[in-house]
Amino acid sequence: MKTIHFHVGSGRCGSTLIQALFNEPAMHQVFARASLQYDPHLYLVMGKMTPFNRFVESKWRDFRKDRFAPLKTSNSDRFFLTQENYFGVNWEKGSSNTCEASCKVIKYLTDGFHVRIVILIRRQDTYFESLYNQLIKRQETRDFPTFLKEMPLRNFDWAAVADVYAKHFGHDNVTVLPFERKVLNAAGMKDFIDAVLAAIGITQKINFENLPVVNPSLAPRVIEVQRLANKLLSELESHNLANWFEQHIQKRPDEPHMLMSGKDRKRLLKFYRKSNERLFAEYLTRFDPAYYLG
Repeated sequence: MKTIHFHVGSGRCGSTLIQALFNEPAMHQVFARASLQYDPHLYLVMGKMTPFNRFVESKWRDFRKDRFAPLKTSNSDRFFLTQENYFGVNWEKGSSNTCEASCKVIKYLTDGFHVRIVILIRRQDTYFESLYNQLIKRQETRDFPTFLKEMPLRNFDWAAVADVYAKHFGHDNVTVLPFERKVLNAAGMKDFIDAVLAAIGITQKINFENLPVVNPSLAPRVIEVQRLANKLLSELESHNLANWFEQHIQKRPDEPHMLMSGKDRKRLLKFYRKSNERLFAEYLTRFDPAYYLG
């Protein structure tokens, strides 16, 4: 049986960089040596099938026939897919996760394949800060305290999310990885790209020097400027300003977001502590949980 390694996200955990690097011809050669195939066009086509919040077979029947059935006769034994829009974790106020629907869609599309799920997560407090920074580039007008107050916190119980995927695909077929370099380094991994490659069976060591910044966050000092622009300018004007900030006043990778108060950070880490303890005990057994437990 052929294997599909499916990286489903999460967003704000390097998905855009994964897509950019894996589209490089040099990486295609690495994949070929490992009998692994990655089709960047399939990523784009799959993205057009979102959003969805429930599984309706008729929507996916022809897509499975046209896009996935041919893979069964391919010369490759293994395939890599990435599509963070299929993760099913939602941040909108009052929303619930749609991980169940995502799993049903993936299971339907990959019928007849052995499926291995790859999930990247990051500590919830910095995840929310990074998400807010991204939304500011997309006409968000709430201040961060309001955004945080309206965040459906239960949706980001990473252990519960992993449980949904484990229920559908089997615990041994779900690989959860931390995004943070400090946690990965302590386990002998260079960065999250290194971790993902290992998870999909790429044993060749690849030296990525000066990884490009893809979909960068805005520098903390321009967040309020952009938020005000989102209120006062047209959508096109605020979008153009965000693009300019993104190109010229980026947040450095090692620079904190500086959005959350120390009190709120402690509160969040306490809220997720038991969940994160279980996450590491059941899904991240080779990693030190200290950073996630505060």
